[in-house]
Amino acid sequence: MVSIAVISTTTVIFGIGALILVSRARKRLSPGSLRKYIDNFSVCLAFIVTFSLWLTIRSLTNFEASFSAFSGYPEIIFIVFAYIGFIIASYRVSKISEEFGFKEDGKEIGMVLGRMNEQRPEPAARASAQATPATKKGK
Repeated sequence: MVSIAVISTTTVIFGIGALILVSRARKRLSPGSLRKYIDNFSVCLAFIVTFSLWLTIRSLTNFEASFSAFSGYPEIIFIVFAYIGFIIASYRVSKISEEFGFKEDGKEIGMVLGRMNEQRPEPAARASAQATPATKKGK
């Protein structure tokens, strides 16, 4: 059976890799709403990677920690902040959808294309109509 330490270490490595990829993508974006979303996403990802790192350290060292006023584990704080970050990132996505979304325009485009397709003859009819003049020229 695979050890928890191996799984935890692999998770941290993937998380750090994801942070590097997000950082590279952010550098290519111009300032704007999408870059702000990437910033929020990066913060969430950083808290999750920190959470994974904390669990990995705890599993490798059997380290137990708690704060005197807080009876739970410190990793709960990382997850809470990650969820707060996801709430902010979700709000940013809704703003991006308002800025770039064109659902209503897409419906109109679909209706226009539908009307155009109804007015077109069937492909077989078009092929026979195009083939008829060519056979007349050949005679």
